[in-house]
Amino acid sequence: MQKLKDVQLVIASGSEMNQRCLQEILAKHGADVVLCDFLSFKFVEQLEHNIKADVILVDMDDSYEDDDDALDLLLEKIDLPILFHDNAFDELNEANDGDCFSTRAVDKLATKLAELVGDKVVTHEMPDEVVVEDNQTATTLNNNETPEQEVQIIEQIVSSADAVSTASISTLAVPADVLENVISDDITNVWILGASIGGPEAVKRFLARIPKELPVAFVLAQHLGEGFVSLLANQLDRISSFYVKEGVSGDTLRHGEVVVVPVDNRMSLNESGEIKFIEGGWNGHYKPSIDCVIEDVTHSFKKQSGVIIFSGMGADGVLASQQFSDKYNGIIWAQSTDTCVISSMPDSVRKANLVSYSGSPEALALKIAVQYMGKDSYIV
Repeated sequence: MQKLKDVQLVIASGSEMNQRCLQEILAKHGADVVLCDFLSFKFVEQLEHNIKADVILVDMDDSYEDDDDALDLLLEKIDLPILFHDNAFDELNEANDGDCFSTRAVDKLATKLAELVGDKVVTHEMPDEVVVEDNQTATTLNNNETPEQEVQIIEQIVSSADAVSTASISTLAVPADVLENVISDDITNVWILGASIGGPEAVKRFLARIPKELPVAFVLAQHLGEGFVSLLANQLDRISSFYVKEGVSGDTLRHGEVVVVPVDNRMSLNESGEIKFIEGGWNGHYKPSIDCVIEDVTHSFKKQSGVIIFSGMGADGVLASQQFSDKYNGIIWAQSTDTCVISSMPDSVRKANLVSYSGSPEALALKIAVQYMGKDSYIV
């Protein structure tokens, strides 16, 4: 039986070999592959204006860290169900002679694509249904909750963590010592926010719930293309009670502020919050490198720092989080799998047994407010 009979399929892959193999094997399952190419702005433009399709398969690998912006544009512009294939099944399963992938793995992939086509929905800002398939499971993220339902979900998460509800209160009950810490010129608490694919939206949701009285400064390491740091800082500044700015050498970070790490310069902070650029640049593939940012910032602030890993592809941040945990017993939190666009990055720190709390961006904001301001504080 051809599971994908009459299904018009789009494939994006960073590997020419995978493009060829996926196109061939899924065509055998009945799919009409109407577009198969590298993910790029041109790819999204073709799909938006010239291609009629039922479902999209995005074959994920580390090469897509260079194409985050094209992937974000795909999520924003294209109202189709998407299957993110993040499963090296050609390595996990013995391939048949002459085949690119094993029969069992291909059958599983075809089944999931067929299910998505059968459950298609229409959306406005991003697909209602995004599926992320890893080595064990396929996770579906639904974006249909009303604000009231979202608050109920957050309340359930937080109540299970012995925290407060997210009641909407216009005035915050801020302890005197916390308020003194906020208005002081000294910086004591710095948290690193690490994010990749799906990260900008998650961080927006997080910062939108952060109270301005919170005695913390944030350092955002978001995998970005060149030229997008300023745009991201401006977007975040509009929705946050914190002041969001680009990282500039010699500038000083204070509580109530967020600094967006630049792409071209490796950035750190000294113990006074002064921004320093480090010669030699980023180590490894990622720009900025979340591992480098965690290593550099926690070296300066030690137990007065913390880490939150948001939605993203890959495992950037795991190595430095392990060092942070070993050296300082550091606090590491992560966005919950079911609220991520792609959960590989937060899942990686969870699999390393480093995460003490997982939650939605809103629940993470509430958790950090309770951490520093007590149970009498509320998110407005």
